[in-house]
Amino acid sequence: MAKIVEINKQGLSTEKVKLNKISKLEEYEYELDAGRNELMQHATDAREAISKGVRELNRLDAVNKVAKRILSDTEQAAKDLGIDVPQIKQLKGAISAYEQQRKSLTKVLK
Repeated sequence: MAKIVEINKQGLSTEKVKLNKISKLEEYEYELDAGRNELMQHATDAREAISKGVRELNRLDAVNKVAKRILSDTEQAAKDLGIDVPQIKQLKGAISAYEQQRKSLTKVLK
C-alpha cells in the first residue's frame, strides 16, 4: 500500500507542475498582449506627434521666409535713413536660432 500512496503523491506533484506551467503560459500571453497593445498606442502617439511637428515645421518655414524678406527690407530702409533698429538684430538672432534648430528637427520629423 505504501507504493500506491507514493505513486499518488508523484502523480499529484506532476499535475501541480503541469498546472504551474500552464499558469506561466497564460501570464506570458497576457504580458505580451498587453505590451503589444501599449506599443501600438505609443506608435500611434508618435505618428500623431510627428505629423503635428511636420505641420509646425512647414508653418515656421513660411514664417521664416516672410521674416527674412521683411528683415531685408527693414535693414535697407534703416541703412538709407541712417538709424539703428534694435529689432533687426533680435530678428536676425531668432532666424539664426530657428535655422540651426531646424536641421536637427528635420532629421527627427522626417
